[in-house]
Amino acid sequence: MKRNQFISKVAPFLPVFVKQAIKKSLSALRNRPMKKTGPSSFSLQLNEAGTDFPSWLETIKSQKPLYTFLSDDKINDIRNDFPEAVQHCIADADQILRHEFDFLGSGPFTPKDPKRKPRHNGYLPIDWYLDPKLRLRFPEGIPHKEWELYSMRPGNADIKFPWELSRCQHWATLGQAFLLTKESKYADEIRDQLVDFMEANPVGIGINWTCTMDVALRAANWAIGLSMTQNALSSEFIEEAYEALFDHGHFIFNNLENNYEVTSNHFLSNISGLFYLACIFKELPAGAQWLSYCRKHLEKEISVQILDDGADYESSVPYHRLVVELFLGPARLAELHSEPFSKKYYQQLENMMDFFLGTLRPDGLMPQIGDADDGRLHIFSGYGQWRPQDGRHLLAPASSILNRPDWMNYISPKDLWEAAWWGLDYQKSITRSQAPPDTFKLFPEAGLAVYRTQSVYLLISNGIVGTKGFGNHKHNDQLSFEYHRNDDAVFVDPGSYVYTSDPEARNLFRSTGYHNTLTIDGVEQNETNPEWLFRLIEAAQAEHISWNEAEHYAQYHGKHVGYSRLEQAVVHERCFRLYKKDGSLFWVDQLTGSGAHRLHWHYHTAPGVKISQENDDDYLIHTPNHELLFKSSPALRGRIDDAHYSPSYGKRMDCLALNFDLDETLEGTHFYGFGIVPQKTFNDADFQKIISELCESLSHR
Repeated sequence: MKRNQFISKVAPFLPVFVKQAIKKSLSALRNRPMKKTGPSSFSLQLNEAGTDFPSWLETIKSQKPLYTFLSDDKINDIRNDFPEAVQHCIADADQILRHEFDFLGSGPFTPKDPKRKPRHNGYLPIDWYLDPKLRLRFPEGIPHKEWELYSMRPGNADIKFPWELSRCQHWATLGQAFLLTKESKYADEIRDQLVDFMEANPVGIGINWTCTMDVALRAANWAIGLSMTQNALSSEFIEEAYEALFDHGHFIFNNLENNYEVTSNHFLSNISGLFYLACIFKELPAGAQWLSYCRKHLEKEISVQILDDGADYESSVPYHRLVVELFLGPARLAELHSEPFSKKYYQQLENMMDFFLGTLRPDGLMPQIGDADDGRLHIFSGYGQWRPQDGRHLLAPASSILNRPDWMNYISPKDLWEAAWWGLDYQKSITRSQAPPDTFKLFPEAGLAVYRTQSVYLLISNGIVGTKGFGNHKHNDQLSFEYHRNDDAVFVDPGSYVYTSDPEARNLFRSTGYHNTLTIDGVEQNETNPEWLFRLIEAAQAEHISWNEAEHYAQYHGKHVGYSRLEQAVVHERCFRLYKKDGSLFWVDQLTGSGAHRLHWHYHTAPGVKISQENDDDYLIHTPNHELLFKSSPALRGRIDDAHYSPSYGKRMDCLALNFDLDETLEGTHFYGFGIVPQKTFNDADFQKIISELCESLSHR
């Protein structure tokens, strides 16, 4: 048994003081200084390179190391080609000037620092330590290596709020507004915010240095904002700003998040954000070291973290979007510097985009498989209003960088705005804004099977615990599914909602009983511990038995053994059949085992879907454009319950769930069938015939 598996098994049984000692030791191990040497002073680096700041800055201006160093002609083109987007961008920037923010389900808020006074120019310092939902402030002045979230935070305050604000992803909008209007107030805001942040958050001090991922994303966004506005700011401030950027780079390099059992999007964010700084400081000794390190590890991580079918290995479609951005941004920079990555790197990126496009719902949104926290590398479109479930902004830049013009068929003209700010030639692109293409695809490593046409969408989830078994963003969704008719979502994954601010809700949204599958005896498919909010321990050992397309239907057969842990073990298999002509969906659960068990089926409908009972066995499902008949085996009796759906982090919407419970004594093999059909007149005999065929298929594999 591996060390991490052993710890996971025995930790729940250890005395509290032992667990605390282990936690303290592991924390010390994680926070130990990196064994790297080299000057941290920006001025020393300039001296070592035989230059001074004015000369170095002229080199930066001539080299234009980031893709956001756009020419006046390019800005004029953007201004003329996207008049509506320009107005939206300016409105967003004006809102930022007023320090009005809205993210992660916060609702509109203005984080005004309660202690520091306004600047002489009227600038109001930002509260970088605020949870705007609970109106609680995190403590200031704590060295980053001494920070302990659960013992030091006020109440259940969500640290993601100050972290998200401190990423400064709104700086790109300020930079865009400056370039489009030439009004200095937008550049001045970046200057004031940088001074403000460093005053409230000295290097290494405070919660906004406790997660290197956030430091790295802040660094990339500071670099982008400064690249857009530096010509409008004083040389004295620009030197101060680049020194702050350099300090960020030094901090990142010495606090990399690769000391855990596995690497994840955190370490990837470290090296992706640092890569932006490395491209700026590459003429300096430290910058050259960062550049070499980042290139090496970006190449390595795209092999480690990306599965053969193109999926990110963390078992989450929303995190897959983030990871695409974290690899795609450096790819664009490498192209800009005429130092491309390996062919394998670009092939993996292409596979990632094919996976992303292959899983999209008919309405173009991402299915909510696994965790979602709205993470982005940078935001060029609709800051404060962008829809976290919509990742199609990636298609235009990825199409150009990876030479896949076919992806441009699935974007809208507004998405070209995104490509423009990646410094790409969007004018050569022709968009037809089609729906995602028809798909019949099994992604075996990701554990997703997708059947999608213009009229119906079925996504089946049955994957192993991701991140090499760590399970940080995996949900217990074995043999769960999403089902849509045209653009109407019918049965959906519930989403993720929140993390540490509400552990009970966190565990509910990732639980077996909140997904469209079967729970036995209240046991989770993969092992959980209520205190381990970012761990699932592999037990289900998911298996794809078959995924076939016949003339009239598509059929999937999967299995998991998560309930073999019960005292009287049960193996769960499920077979789906989707008919092409009318989109009817049928599925059968096969349970093989013995003993008395409590069986619970849960079917989670999308917000706005209504359910009414037709008779003892049938329910009517009402969507905005369809009326569907839901049928079940005669032995089952359902009920309609209230539930919640989370479209993005921190947001929760009311919805309904259709639940079935049955106390059953199993002896050998038992079958239970369900179906959803568009015809209200679909009769019991036809239903039973199809269910019998599926039972036969399960029995004779």
